[in-house]
Amino acid sequence: MTASLAHAHDAAQQVADLLASTLHVSVAVVDRDLTLVAGTGPVREHLSLRLHAELYVRCMRTGLPAWAPAHEPGAASPAVACPVLAGGDAAGAIGLVPRDAEQDAALRAQGRQLTDLLLVVADLLAGAAAHRRQAPGAIAPAERMQAVLDSLGDGVLAVDHAGIVLYCNRAALDKLRAEMDLTGQPLAHWYPPAADRRPEEWHGEREVTFDRRGERLRFVETVGPWRRGDRVIGRLVVLRDIPVSGPAIRPLCPTLAEAERQLIQEVIARHGTSGDGKRQAARALGVSLATLYRKLRRYGLS
Repeated sequence: MTASLAHAHDAAQQVADLLASTLHVSVAVVDRDLTLVAGTGPVREHLSLRLHAELYVRCMRTGLPAWAPAHEPGAASPAVACPVLAGGDAAGAIGLVPRDAEQDAALRAQGRQLTDLLLVVADLLAGAAAHRRQAPGAIAPAERMQAVLDSLGDGVLAVDHAGIVLYCNRAALDKLRAEMDLTGQPLAHWYPPAADRRPEEWHGEREVTFDRRGERLRFVETVGPWRRGDRVIGRLVVLRDIPVSGPAIRPLCPTLAEAERQLIQEVIARHGTSGDGKRQAARALGVSLATLYRKLRRYGLS
């Protein structure tokens, strides 16, 4: 039976929320029949509806990420789409949907980094869509998602309605100077929370500044809803550094490049630098061996 994202709603929504919080753009995930199975922002209004964006069809036919020629206004018109391939079949696609021409231009300025990141995330969804067909010894989708989250330079936390931390990655621990796992602790114990808001208002960004053990900590906090299916179960919080000088929010490119570099480093460390180890690493990352060697050279890891 051909794999499909139609039965992987929860995994698709988790990926959509993560990408939306990290990239500040609406995200759409469609199954192979172009039905929207997950989305963020205005895109969510189209859940369970069949979309008609030609870009999704094109990327699934070619098996490669595809860019639209220009920004097309509309809540479900992607600027870039990436196929989700499971066992060689197209199970669906992920699309990044800009709100306007300015955001569209910002996405295109980071074209290579975005498509590389989407390929990694698409591989995670492919595992969720075809989990029964995984080869023995393959990295499980949950482990791959963990590797991606732990490789991000940005801190990521999942917080429930009561403000209790249910998940935090390594970068979040570093930014908060935490010497222990924050799971099960109130986030308010670590830095001043924003004013209480209803779940539907859990969108926004602010600068946070506070002192801890004589050190002045500053970062940008982005908050979005954390969903399980159609139900909001908490908040997804992303923490970014504020540079000493320059824009308050770190440019997109270093964040994505750093995330990919760290992910490759971890996978190479797991499988080794021998020829066979690199072949296993390429399979784990969902890329060809040639692509892996190109990335190793790009990041000075070869």
